[in-house]
Amino acid sequence: MESIIKLCGIVMLINLSTASCYAFNITYQGGPRIKSDDGNFEIGLNGRGHFDGHVLYPDQADPNYPPFGSQLLSGNDRDGFNWRRTYATVTGKIHSINFKFENDFAVNAISPFPHSLREAWVSTKLGPGQLTLGQFKPYRGLEEITSSNEITLMERPSTSSTGIYSGRQFLTGIGYRSMVRDNLGVGIHVMSLSHFGLPVEGVTYGGRAVWLPIDKEGNILHLGFSISRDTTHKDSLSARIVDIYGGRQGVTQSLGVAGTGLGAPHSNSQSTFSAEAAYAIGPLTLQGEYALSRLDNTHQVSGNLRNSTIHAYYVQASWFVTGEHAVYRKDRGAFGKPQPSGKWGALEFAGRYDLAENIDQNLIANPCGTGTSKCQVQVITLGVNWYPYPGVRFMLNYYLSQAQMGHTGLGTPGRNDNLSAISVRTQISF
Repeated sequence: MESIIKLCGIVMLINLSTASCYAFNITYQGGPRIKSDDGNFEIGLNGRGHFDGHVLYPDQADPNYPPFGSQLLSGNDRDGFNWRRTYATVTGKIHSINFKFENDFAVNAISPFPHSLREAWVSTKLGPGQLTLGQFKPYRGLEEITSSNEITLMERPSTSSTGIYSGRQFLTGIGYRSMVRDNLGVGIHVMSLSHFGLPVEGVTYGGRAVWLPIDKEGNILHLGFSISRDTTHKDSLSARIVDIYGGRQGVTQSLGVAGTGLGAPHSNSQSTFSAEAAYAIGPLTLQGEYALSRLDNTHQVSGNLRNSTIHAYYVQASWFVTGEHAVYRKDRGAFGKPQPSGKWGALEFAGRYDLAENIDQNLIANPCGTGTSKCQVQVITLGVNWYPYPGVRFMLNYYLSQAQMGHTGLGTPGRNDNLSAISVRTQISF
């Protein structure tokens, strides 16, 4: 992957020197951008900053069973402020080659370059679509593919890399995406389960298709599905599923890890199918996703290796009180946010119910490793978004979460962790 970065850098330097021989224009709308008069060269700079604050209200431990989850937190050790994202993004094109390089300086201290790279790719038109090579998001999931600048709530649901795909968000490989018709799009990818700075290990392949039965301004019906298979190796990102409840600073609950069963082979897989639907009419947007995922060799029953199945789903609604309506981005197959139209900006209310569960967990089968009868997480999120100016957003989210472990035997009490939290965000982008 280092060779890809070097190649991209050489191509950019050569063409920058070539472009200097031609007249060019400089614009500043939506970020500074340089474009040659002949249209063969273009380069622009964008950025985003997400500054978050969190207050957690942990559950109190019940003396009837050992504490877990937020009950183990002490004092206010996760309260406070942090830079969630600080992106610098360079995009452009050189003749028929498009490129994008995006680095997150907010994580650079703990994940130094090139680990801090988010997207780093080159692409070109091939037939009716675009062929992309480098590091980018695999084509899976409505909320997963939506930009962090445009997600409705501060955190993505369990059907995304926050849950089902557990951190496997930006991967390296090759992908092809195309609008087959004006209302029908497809994307396929073959990628390693790694990102820049990690060994090229493991593989994931799959794709996503979206269809717009209704495709009008202010009236959009979106349907889609995606499939993927992630096969791990020794040094790749692991095929595991988690759910983070109580916001970004909340608690991570494991729902299973492929290959942790005693005697499991060296290589193990996760297979996922996801369906999605959304309807945006005027200022109201309704959407939901359902994902079903199988993890191979998560546990043993009677000395035999067994797989386990996790399902996750959410339903979400948002409403612009000030009358704006969501913008649909066909190049992504996902929704974006409108520009505020009123003097005081745009005001949006939103809510989501989210659930993830390993449905094979019981007192005999123990893929979650808890030794209990249940392995489930539920989260209710309520949010308010204010867009006073283009590129500026203030967010307020309240989380009401519950992790359920069930019981450890007949006559024993059920184990639950109830965590609530408040998060705020100041978001600036250009």
